[in-house]
Amino acid sequence: MKYLYRVLPLALSVGLFGCGSPSTQDNATGSATTAPTENKEDFVSQLPASAPVVKLSADANYAPYGFKDEYGNVTGFDIELMRHLGEDQGFRVEVYSDLWKDAFDNIDNKSRDLIAAGASYSDARASKYLTSDSYLPLPTSIVYLDEALNIGSLSDLSNVSVGVLGESVQYNYFTQGDFNVQSVEPYPTIFLAVQAMAQGKIDAVAGDLGVMRYIMNDLPTLEPKFFDYESLDADNARKVIYIDKDQPELLEKVNSGLKSLKENGTYATLTTKWFGEDLTQKSLEQQEMLKSASGL
Repeated sequence: MKYLYRVLPLALSVGLFGCGSPSTQDNATGSATTAPTENKEDFVSQLPASAPVVKLSADANYAPYGFKDEYGNVTGFDIELMRHLGEDQGFRVEVYSDLWKDAFDNIDNKSRDLIAAGASYSDARASKYLTSDSYLPLPTSIVYLDEALNIGSLSDLSNVSVGVLGESVQYNYFTQGDFNVQSVEPYPTIFLAVQAMAQGKIDAVAGDLGVMRYIMNDLPTLEPKFFDYESLDADNARKVIYIDKDQPELLEKVNSGLKSLKENGTYATLTTKWFGEDLTQKSLEQQEMLKSASGL
């Protein structure tokens, strides 16, 4: 049985309409953005002007990892995390909004130092770039509203219509996999898929857990249920920072900074703010799983 929910508030952040997979969408601009004088957290660096600068390539169309705020500045979880990390490790972060298709080329030509754009781990990229420890443990997930569905495995989808981002990893997974799904409905953005679910047009939405938690976090009138159908050690569950292969010292600082932010509580604050949940413990569990899998 489908349940009809109230139409989603029109006052949602415009950034939500840009939600999608980094592999399937491009940014609107390729220009540098300066540190905003006004933004969501009023971040002000305490480092001296002489501090070294690291050039960050960010995705400004992938909320909550990165998007443009009402002032036109690139903000989001990745940007705030990197600014705090830089503060911890003694470098300033200069944020660039790059077309996704150009991001790795900009690392190759040395115009950028690293990429933080909600990108998942891949062996192919790890062979070309230095790869940080996972900075977010967010597997692909299914969100639904009707608790009667009680989705606890992929075998529970035989009577479920699932919304996905068109031409995404999830679209391919459910249309080409050996799953008994009632239907797979593609949408231009995850936001529109969630809207359709809230209106009772589909039963569930499959997509990046970080994006969906961010959307649902802004909809307190709804009571979402999540089923993570990937393990924490799956490649898609590992959000990593890719770094210029000639900067191993920067890799050390990034990993050291990630560890420090988890220990001092900043990571808990930021993940709760952007995803509605303190992900510190889950991140530590993921690290242990990955170490165990690698035999370390």
